[in-house]
Amino acid sequence: MITTAVLKGKLHSVGEIHDIVASMKAFAGYNLQGAKHQIPYRRAYQASIEEAVGDIVTLFPHLAALKTPLPGHPLFVLFLSQEGLCGFFNERLIDFFETLPREGATILVVGERGGEEARSRQMACDRFLKGASTVEAIDSYTLELSAYLQELVSGEHLGTLTLVYARHNDAGSCEPVAQKVLPPDFARFHRASLKKEPLLYLDGETILTTLIREYLYTSCYEAFLESVASENQERLASMVQADNAIKERLQNLRLELNALRQKEITEELLEIVSTYRSMIKKV
Repeated sequence: MITTAVLKGKLHSVGEIHDIVASMKAFAGYNLQGAKHQIPYRRAYQASIEEAVGDIVTLFPHLAALKTPLPGHPLFVLFLSQEGLCGFFNERLIDFFETLPREGATILVVGERGGEEARSRQMACDRFLKGASTVEAIDSYTLELSAYLQELVSGEHLGTLTLVYARHNDAGSCEPVAQKVLPPDFARFHRASLKKEPLLYLDGETILTTLIREYLYTSCYEAFLESVASENQERLASMVQADNAIKERLQNLRLELNALRQKEITEELLEIVSTYRSMIKKV
């Protein structure tokens, strides 16, 4: 039989869960807003790097051929979630990734909780890396990842490098994208002519090498940033749904508790009345 003590215990437990959900919702909202604030600036910076690469390959078209690597197997970096409670974020990204041609590819998975999902689906991966769960952590993880990728590309004669991640959009959702980073798509950057020829103090090859290194870094940073925004967007949506469900559950428990209290009070009053009537009859 359900008693008021039992219902009070349930109310306390559900209330504690509600506090946890509220904290997770605030955490997701904070990270989402921080990432959304940075995204336009990072995209603009990425575009400026691509424009600079376009200037160099337009001035020195022969450098594009020099920077094309030897044929080799492809390298994929799949950005999944670092933390949990983000709905079907990882599942959708893995589903998208599995549609890509990746025969003979080296596959790196970024994100611990997403890595667990990849393992559970027995997805072939060569290495699992920790991902960034906050905007503040992106810088250090980008430095590590870009340096590691540069080492892989130069040391293992990899053919292409593709970053797969969730790109955040203005509609408050995200979509999976596959961005080929190396070798850079020089044909896309090349322009028919330059409005104004830049003043160069270094030779073209040195500048292009430096720009490609920066292009790799900014591409990794953008992938981390977009992934953090998308992951927390999904987490915020999940927490809002959970918050609404818990509030409804709390309301139902309170109504049930009030009804049970009213029933107990009524039974106590009836018992008092019955006892009083018995006493009157004896008198």
